[in-house]
Amino acid sequence: MSVTYHKLAKRVKTSLDDNTDITLTQDEVHKILLTSFGEIVDALSFGEDIYLEGFGRLYPDCKPPQKLKSNLTQEEHLINYRIFVRFNAFKKLNTQVQNYLDRLGLEATNEPATTTHA
Repeated sequence: MSVTYHKLAKRVKTSLDDNTDITLTQDEVHKILLTSFGEIVDALSFGEDIYLEGFGRLYPDCKPPQKLKSNLTQEEHLINYRIFVRFNAFKKLNTQVQNYLDRLGLEATNEPATTTHA
């Protein structure tokens, strides 16, 4: 299941309505989320790490240019410098996800929790 900005804004608004005295419209919550994620993107694009308490760390990882040789033509190609955004989940998030998987009767894989985007 994917959570879109719209779904996330609905959840945040419901949580605010149920648990606080803060009153925001759905549109205001949506704008706050878009602004927050925009700031995260901007920080990452300037090479900054993002630490979200209880969640994890997002950080840019750079791959230098590489020369590759085509198996078919033996011609060399240069792959440009690439930047990936990586994610490391903190213990609290890992524990919550593991508890959820346990309730479903599933096992987590030993693969690192890393997401990359070129």
